[in-house]
Amino acid sequence: MSKEGARASWNSTYEKGLVDVLHDNKDNPKLKGQNGWNSEGWKCITAKFNERFSLAHFTKQQLQEKDKELKSSYKAVRDSRKESWTGWNDSLCMILAEPEVWARLISAHPKVARFRKKPFPLFYSLEALYEGECQQRTTMFEECG
Repeated sequence: MSKEGARASWNSTYEKGLVDVLHDNKDNPKLKGQNGWNSEGWKCITAKFNERFSLAHFTKQQLQEKDKELKSSYKAVRDSRKESWTGWNDSLCMILAEPEVWARLISAHPKVARFRKKPFPLFYSLEALYEGECQQRTTMFEECG
């Protein structure tokens, strides 16, 4: 399906599958360096992802780009939830806010615009994945975010 340099065709099943593979391997010290996944880690993640989704044939670069996109979306939603006058629907994983609040949120966090009328069901899985990383780095560097 996907070739080197070609645009990957992602869907929610593939996104969840990538997050699951990342979770399955996140505690393996051989696959991670100080700043995240190392080369061996991405090689393993790519192999396991493509084994799970045999029709996908995604490259390491495509998985890395999707991981970066998911992390960026997660941070936008996480930071938006901290803003005043926002609510959160726990079962739908959606931010709740009045139109004028949404305008401020989108101005401050442009990537959150895509979640104005759609849920972000991977939020809690990504929180467990990325905030765990963040907490480890905080111990080492006393800074996070």
